[in-house]
Amino acid sequence: MKAIVLHGAGGGQMLRYEDVPTPEPGPGEVLVRVRAAGVNHCDIDLRNGTFGVTPNYPHVMGVDAAGEVAKLGPGVTQWRIGERVAPHFVLSCGVCANCLRGAENICLKFDVLGVTQWGGYGEYLKVGAHHLVRIPDALDFDQAVSAYVPFATAWEALITVGKLTAGETVLVNAAGSGVGSAGIQIAKLAGAQIITTAGSDEKIIKAKALGADHGINYTTKKIGDEVLKLTGGRGVDCALDMVGGDTLKQSIHALAQGGRLVTVGAHGGEVVEIDLIELFRKHVSIHGCGRSTKAIAAQVLQLAAEGKLKPIIHQRFALKDAAKAQALLESRTVFGRLVLNP
Repeated sequence: MKAIVLHGAGGGQMLRYEDVPTPEPGPGEVLVRVRAAGVNHCDIDLRNGTFGVTPNYPHVMGVDAAGEVAKLGPGVTQWRIGERVAPHFVLSCGVCANCLRGAENICLKFDVLGVTQWGGYGEYLKVGAHHLVRIPDALDFDQAVSAYVPFATAWEALITVGKLTAGETVLVNAAGSGVGSAGIQIAKLAGAQIITTAGSDEKIIKAKALGADHGINYTTKKIGDEVLKLTGGRGVDCALDMVGGDTLKQSIHALAQGGRLVTVGAHGGEVVEIDLIELFRKHVSIHGCGRSTKAIAAQVLQLAAEGKLKPIIHQRFALKDAAKAQALLESRTVFGRLVLNP
């Protein structure tokens, strides 16, 4: 099969489009013909060698994909050839204490698709049969892969962990990112008032079209100060951050008394100094998450199929042009998702 193969850490030149053996599904495994793969910041971190996990080279990255069942390994009875599926990026063991209590997203022995096992940057991938989620008929493969990780991540953060409810005010950072654009829509669906941030006025306009009530261009204004102005000094009930660094500090400053901050990423800075006085005097809480369950993924795919959530596709690329797609994502000019089509 054709795949984008990473032979070592480095820049985009490390991504090579070449032939590799097609995986063979073993007992309990399924071979998936990949029709679409998403481009994520974690792919870039893995390529650069800054992800924190070093894969076994040569490696095929790609944490999310969508396609159809191509071959069944021995003992697989719950899937049929040709069924449209998306593999869950958290490859849970299914038998540890956390998995048995329904917390597969914090499996004690999990692997990660595209990180510790070969992922979606190829024509085929193999996963355990219990790692697949069915794609609703109303979604095509590009829509499914554009919805899966961003909407599932944002739903876990805002609804499951952040407990966002109707009438509350929420801050959603990085409106142009996959999770940011998804978070705006999920917050709107929940009935919240939405303040969002982005690095350009153009992205703010697009964010408002998705349902944001107010937008802050963080290149010209301080997020925390502007949020307090917009809320009459009260602050927001909940904040979703996937940036880290100074943005996370400003998001804490933007919280109301008893507010909740949910963090799912840190590409803007992994180590952050926090003013503990502000933290406990305001009775705020900080939650970390970012690995959804298959149940959440299935739920958001169904909502997308019903038209209640809209996956945003910025641009599509042929698989061989994965380096170009990653370079575009690194340019910070993207609004929504980039898709690779093998």
